[in-house]
Formats: sequence, C-alpha cells, structure tokens
Amino acid sequence: MVKAITTGVFHVPVDNQTPDNNTMINIYFKNPSSKPLTAKFLIEFSSPGVAPGVQNPEVSSPPNGFWKVTVQPHHSLVIVVTGPASPAAFGTWRFSFWGDIDRNEKRNKLSVEVIAGTIFGGGPDLAFDDAGVAFPHALFVNADIDVTGPAQVPVNGTIVVTL
Repeated sequence: MVKAITTGVFHVPVDNQTPDNNTMINIYFKNPSSKPLTAKFLIEFSSPGVAPGVQNPEVSSPPNGFWKVTVQPHHSLVIVVTGPASPAAFGTWRFSFWGDIDRNEKRNKLSVEVIAGTIFGGGPDLAFDDAGVAFPHALFVNADIDVTGPAQVPVNGTIVVTL
C-alpha cells in the first residue's frame, strides 16, 4: 500500500458543452522546483454500458502496474490518455498519483490537473475542455492504494488504456 492522492471515481460523458465529443483526457504536471521531480500514477478505467447491479471491473494501464514520469525543473508536462470505448474518453475513470506529489500544492512538489475534452488536430492540446470533468490539484483527496511494477510513459506521451 502507498499513500497517494486521487481524483476518486468519475464519469466522462460522451458530449461536452460544445456540440462535440470528449475524445481524450489530459494529465498536466507542473514542476515549480529547481530539481527534477518524479510522479508515479495509476489509471483505472471501467467501460460504459454495464447493466444495473452488475459489477464493472476496473482495468489499469499498464496491466498490473503503474506509470512513472519525471518532470524537469520549472517545466510542465502533458500526458494524453485515451480509452477503448467510443469515443475514446467515454467511461468511468480514476487517477491516483504518488511520489514527489502531495495533496497540498507545495513549492518542492509537483502539481497535477486531470481534464477531459476535445482535441484540436492531432493533439495533445484540447480545443475544448469539459468543465464537468476537470480536476484541478485542489480537488484531489488522499487514498491508500495497492500498486505493482512501474512502466515508463511512451515517448509520444500518449497512454492508451486497453481492456
């Protein structure tokens, strides 16, 4: 078990405020310190459309593990997350983070924000975000979570959650 911060479970609807689909989720990291900081994170996903009363298993990416990123001093980093449903971001999600990160934003710790929206062109920038699916750092809560081995974020910065 590790001490982590989490969004808690949340649903990403198909449509956002614009007449458009939520196509991806972005994770934004900000390092305000003068040294490299590392975060480890777990992504959990449940696909939509499960009948009431039926347990929908959560799937993490990578299977049986977690992701690890290092953010350079005074830099930001965006990680793009897509899922197996159609459109790509639709479903129920939970993001948990630990490492050089804390629930309270501190000068020597990473800040994180998770937000769903519609991409512009090939991404990773969001053309429109969904305010109903925005988790600024201040909304995260403390959690104890089970984790296993690490995986590096792919070079292109895109994580695809698979079932």
